Amino acid sequence: MLTVVEVPQWQGSRSPTAPRLAEGASRLAAMVPEARHVRVATGETLAETADRVRAALPRDGFVVTVGGDCGVELEPITAALRRHGDRLAVAWFDAHPDMNTPTTSPGGGFHGMILRTLQGEGPADLVRSPTLRPDRIALAGVRSFDAAETEHIGRAGIGGLSGIAEDALLYVHVDVDVLDGITSVGYPEPDGLSAEELIGSVAALAARHEIIGLGTTEYAPRDPRDEELLRRLVPELVRLCRLSGPWQIERRAANGWPARHAEERDGWLLRHTPGVPRRRCNSARPLPGASPSIEALESYYAERGVPAIVQVTPSAYHGELDALLARRGYTRECDTLVMTATTDAVPDVAGSAGVEEIDDRERWAGLFETVSGDAGNMDVAGHLTAKAVLLAKDAAGLGLAVTEDGWTGLFCMATYPGHRRRGVARSVLAAAARWSERHGATRLYLQVEADNQPARALYESVGFTTSHEYHYRRQG
Repeated sequence: MLTVVEVPQWQGSRSPTAPRLAEGASRLAAMVPEARHVRVATGETLAETADRVRAALPRDGFVVTVGGDCGVELEPITAALRRHGDRLAVAWFDAHPDMNTPTTSPGGGFHGMILRTLQGEGPADLVRSPTLRPDRIALAGVRSFDAAETEHIGRAGIGGLSGIAEDALLYVHVDVDVLDGITSVGYPEPDGLSAEELIGSVAALAARHEIIGLGTTEYAPRDPRDEELLRRLVPELVRLCRLSGPWQIERRAANGWPARHAEERDGWLLRHTPGVPRRRCNSARPLPGASPSIEALESYYAERGVPAIVQVTPSAYHGELDALLARRGYTRECDTLVMTATTDAVPDVAGSAGVEEIDDRERWAGLFETVSGDAGNMDVAGHLTAKAVLLAKDAAGLGLAVTEDGWTGLFCMATYPGHRRRGVARSVLAAAARWSERHGATRLYLQVEADNQPARALYESVGFTTSHEYHYRRQG
């Protein structure tokens, strides 16, 4: 679910145009497509408004916070810190670093202190816990520094986007004054980023990291040309940030169900596993942000004597590619949902205690054969390099759990026909959630064919929701 939280706070700014930020928040919120809209009324103090924002933030789904001044980011980023800890990094797109303190701020506006306050140095009634470590901050487009800010940034070792840790989860902050030539802001600065440069930077981050939240602030409507620019820009930023989650799940899924032969080339992840009929390990997946070459795709699979198969994922992002493949005669097949859940959402059930955790891979083939009647999955499962376990409920059901970077993928869920509708799969899912927690992974994903209504109902009943959809296109 996509939620936009509108916070029309302007009192944190000392700009003469600050009151316009309330209208700017409303306009920015209207630019976020297909979102649930929550408007937070401002309080008599910044602290009171912050309390209201904290109460309004949803517990799940993707949240876009719009201001208002930059101070509205206090609670959304703190909430992300509480949820993700030191894995969280903040990419701060802004003309200003916003790292003053009450004693160093030239104008006294809280919006110029927000990023320092998140680090634990700010107005006493606005400092929150936990605090944001300086090495988890990346500045982008910043070009106007006060002396105290420059000193702090140098002393703390705060860098740019290239310094973000590979395993980081990201919160992206965009103050619209990061843009070049925009005048509908309180403190415009020359030599900013173009809209194309900003989109390119966010797209590159989304290709490498999961973006868990987005904030957009400081729009003080004045020039219709700025409004036109933002109406094009904001939806694209939201789209890219939301796609980062599906992209990162698909990256993990490719590792969690590895093809025997795989390579990245010409905009594709090309996969081939001779002797195994499953599409996932015998198909090409378009790489995030790339322009995949159809000629390279068809050449790769023709060399191997098999038809080209494309996993169109996430399907919502690849409409043009899907249409092109359709025109070339590729048939559509196997519409699939990718579903996710947090481990604490998956309830314990009585039968989960009887699920055996089998690390000995020598036993896997026999169990696959007994439960599903097919041990062909072993060619893939045997090449797993990530931490994995087969979870088996007697000889009645099983599932394969594979953990990477805080996520566990669930594969090969199967129940012996004579034991269906007896809670076997529910027991395996509960055991998988507990195993995952013990191995430091608190989020789960799985794939289910869209027309498999019984399986979908089961997964939904234990807390799974749909992240995205994909399907395949097979060369005719």
